[in-house]
Amino acid sequence: MQTLVALLPHLLIVANTILMLALFFGINQRVRKAWKRLAAGETSVDAEIARVSNAANEMSGRLMKLEKEVSGLKNSEPGAAALNAALRAQMLKMYRLGQPADRIAVALRVPRSEVDLLVKVHGIVMRAYQNTAAAAETEAWKKG
Repeated sequence: MQTLVALLPHLLIVANTILMLALFFGINQRVRKAWKRLAAGETSVDAEIARVSNAANEMSGRLMKLEKEVSGLKNSEPGAAALNAALRAQMLKMYRLGQPADRIAVALRVPRSEVDLLVKVHGIVMRAYQNTAAAAETEAWKKG
């Protein structure tokens, strides 16, 4: 019994050491599980950040497109239309006076292709009126 009493402090130290090792390994296992959950959470957060970033880039592109459309609409405001009408009238007046398209484009600061297009469209429109007027003259001549 004396040997048991002599060994009792040593047995308590061994039991405490085993208990501490069990607690340490239990805590170590919980820490590993927490790290795994953290890594999985980081992965899902990274995926969500990428999704939000893509959505933000898409919205930015759409915003730029809308801004371009709005700036295009600003050019077609009523005041701008009147200015365009006056400019077109000036182009046609200069053309009727015999000035070449190059000189008209330089004088009015418009592209030559725009002057050419306006002259062609005006010619087509006027041809329809000229045909109608010629037909009316023919009718009047036949009746008279």
